[in-house]
Amino acid sequence: MIKSIIKNCGKILLLLFLITFIPFFLLTYLSNDPAEVALRVQAITPTEQNVRQMRSELGLDQPFFARYIDWVQQALKGDLGKSYATGKSIAGMISEAFPYTVFLTLVTLIIIIVTCLVLGILAANYQNHWTEKVLRLITFVLNAIPSFWLGLLLIFLFSIKLNWLPTGGAERLLSVFLPALTLSLAYSSSYIRLIRNDLLQNKQLPYVDYYFTRGFSKKSITKHLLKNSLRSSVVSIGVSIPKLIAGSIIIESVFAWPGMGLLCINAIRNRDLPVLQAYIVIMSLFFISSSLLIDSLNKRIDPRLRERGS
Repeated sequence: MIKSIIKNCGKILLLLFLITFIPFFLLTYLSNDPAEVALRVQAITPTEQNVRQMRSELGLDQPFFARYIDWVQQALKGDLGKSYATGKSIAGMISEAFPYTVFLTLVTLIIIIVTCLVLGILAANYQNHWTEKVLRLITFVLNAIPSFWLGLLLIFLFSIKLNWLPTGGAERLLSVFLPALTLSLAYSSSYIRLIRNDLLQNKQLPYVDYYFTRGFSKKSITKHLLKNSLRSSVVSIGVSIPKLIAGSIIIESVFAWPGMGLLCINAIRNRDLPVLQAYIVIMSLFFISSSLLIDSLNKRIDPRLRERGS
């Protein structure tokens, strides 16, 4: 037990080192001089004198490892530095953007769960019927369309032609619907197929015949079928949450949704290296913590995984 805890702690410390060191190294040496970038972002023409001054202000005249250790120490205190482009605190910028991304993810998840549950059950009940064939065709087409193109089509239809929903931004509560719908459509097809296949497989298992023989009601049998069939889908959706948060970059850019994705796109556009570095580290930490949480939940749901891991 103690050996396992020490081993896991060692892995986490190694991961923390890698996800902080690699972005810091790459953004320092594989980009233009950060001092020049900071000056250009502020519309100042770089000269030898002001570049030297800016390097001193940003601490870039210090050795690489001294800067890295200083950055880590400040990050542990919650100070991620200041943006080159705006001069604002990066921690403040992230705390403003993150709730928007979380809200978008929650609405997307609700749409995914409702639509996939309904359409997955429909596809299983109408196996080989024209209804299932139409559903299969729709999911295939939606899966093939790139998300940004689908988002533009939805804007054209619902915002420009029908004038039902805003084209972007987050001024109104309804503004979240189109980006959430676009994200959900990109993920829904795989979950519809997963729910359909699990339901059909479970229908063939002996316990269903046993329930029919014992005279269980159809409603009760359907309840048991759903309970057993949705387990893998719930786990898959849980795994998708970090992907939804990190993968919303393009959609947030298309709909001008002021979340983490748009923050990252603006940082890339302005070559705002401190913001980009903070984004990479936070998203990596989020992925790791989510993976550990989901792994722990899986072991709780399925005791066989816990026995294999021990």
